[in-house]
Amino acid sequence: MPRIANYSIVADAWVVEAVQDTINFDVPGNIETRSRSVLGFMIEVDNADDMTLTLRLNGTKVWTWTWPEGRRIRFFQEVIEAGVLKAGTNVFSFDSSSGDFRFVQMSDIVVWWQGNI
Repeated sequence: MPRIANYSIVADAWVVEAVQDTINFDVPGNIETRSRSVLGFMIEVDNADDMTLTLRLNGTKVWTWTWPEGRRIRFFQEVIEAGVLKAGTNVFSFDSSSGDFRFVQMSDIVVWWQGNI
């Protein structure tokens, strides 16, 4: 069966962890769940101690990163294993941990996936 590349927007505007750390988004029924997908996102962090951030899709850990103290804005892209993304409603969540002050916000969160046509 032929396939196309498509995408689902998880969030376009900045989402602050302290306010909202879970986002529901939809994927159409023609997704090929046996194919891997790609997650892309902007992130801004400011932390006063080492900080670790973890991202999950549908409860599955898909990305973890640790930063030393400081403030930064970056774009990341991560390949997601097959079967994590599903047709219908999906859940994107993120949480951080640090021994001291931290601020985390994300934006432009997009998941690219393959669909059957």
